[in-house]
Amino acid sequence: MRFLPKLFLLLLASSLPALGFSLRVLPWDEQVAERKLSIVHGSTVEDIGYLHPGARSKAIKIPADAVGLRLDVNDRKGADGKPLPVKLRVPAGLKTALLLILPDEKSKAGVRGLIIEDDVSSFQWGTIRLINVTPKPVVFRWDKKAKTIAPGWKPVSISPGGKSRNLEVFLYLKDDLKKPLYSSIWEHRSNMRQLVFMVPSSNTALGPVEFKIVPELRIEEEAP
Repeated sequence: MRFLPKLFLLLLASSLPALGFSLRVLPWDEQVAERKLSIVHGSTVEDIGYLHPGARSKAIKIPADAVGLRLDVNDRKGADGKPLPVKLRVPAGLKTALLLILPDEKSKAGVRGLIIEDDVSSFQWGTIRLINVTPKPVVFRWDKKAKTIAPGWKPVSISPGGKSRNLEVFLYLKDDLKKPLYSSIWEHRSNMRQLVFMVPSSNTALGPVEFKIVPELRIEEEAP
């Protein structure tokens, strides 16, 4: 009779729903947004729909039993005449995926994919999430608080809190906290979250760093 507990656990596991995860797509720029792309897992091809560098795409449901998740680049073919595939690595414990499609001149496909967590449990409303794509560590200051953001694709979130308001912000190099690289007034809203990429400036006359900001507003449900 010792096999009964194990049998019970197996039956319980088989009865649990396969949740999978939701995936949305964000192209890095207009050129990437205009590419012909699709999400593929197994024999299933998912249409991404309209892409814009300033907004996430529609959500695509990826089932828990999906295999071979990849991005197919339909406007570039391999020697076999099929679209060039770009493998996608899914971080462990992912709840809600945001797939960043980045230009990559070294790749035959011309792009690469990076999946980051985008779930509201970790990236809450009223939060600013910062990603430093410059080569140097920087310090972001708001109100009387500050955080260091190292180079790389690891997001750092800040939560200004309080009422919706205009928020004075500053950006410094970590090794020079006396002279800001940037200062401005940003909008803080409790029903908005902002994904902010800090990138090397395309016009150094305007400063060494520029920002790519992707805002998302929470849609409030109307009372019946």
